[in-house]
This record gives sequence, structure tokens and C-alpha cells, in this order.
Amino acid sequence: MTSPLQQKLTTVAETISNLHTSTVPGEHARESGHAMANLCSGAGYGLLDAPEDLRTTVERAIEIGYATALEHVRDGSFDEDLRQWRPELFEA
Repeated sequence: MTSPLQQKLTTVAETISNLHTSTVPGEHARESGHAMANLCSGAGYGLLDAPEDLRTTVERAIEIGYATALEHVRDGSFDEDLRQWRPELFEA
């Protein structure tokens, strides 16, 4: 019999997997994968020693966040912020 905690973890992993499928399209997959690898490489052995299904869930969650941020940049959600952060990009 599966414990309630294991059931919750399985549900979370499935939800993240479904979000990953719908959020990380081909156009952002490569960049999201690179960002995830960079972040995970800095996590040390703790993440490397984690069970594979947990590590995969963490990796997918990172890729979801990165792909979503890229989409927001692409659709202009951060245009005003970019003007503040990097005004030299908008100087003529």
C-alpha cells in the first residue's frame, strides 16, 4: 500500500510533468535545458544523490520557470522593466 506522502509526491511529479509538456515547447527547450543544467550543477552532490524521479521533477520545474520567463520576455511583459534595467538597449 502506498503511503499518503508517496501519493502526494506522485501527484506533484505528475502535475509538474504535465506542466512541462505544455510549457516547454521546442523553441524554448534548448535554452531551458541549459539554464537547468547550470543551476543544477551549482547544487552540489545533494541533488546528484537524490532519487532519479525526484531529480527529474526538480529539473522539469526549473525548465518550466525558465521557459515561462522566456515567453514573458518574448511577449513584452518585461519591456518597461528592461528599460529600467538596461537603458542602454533603448538609447538611440
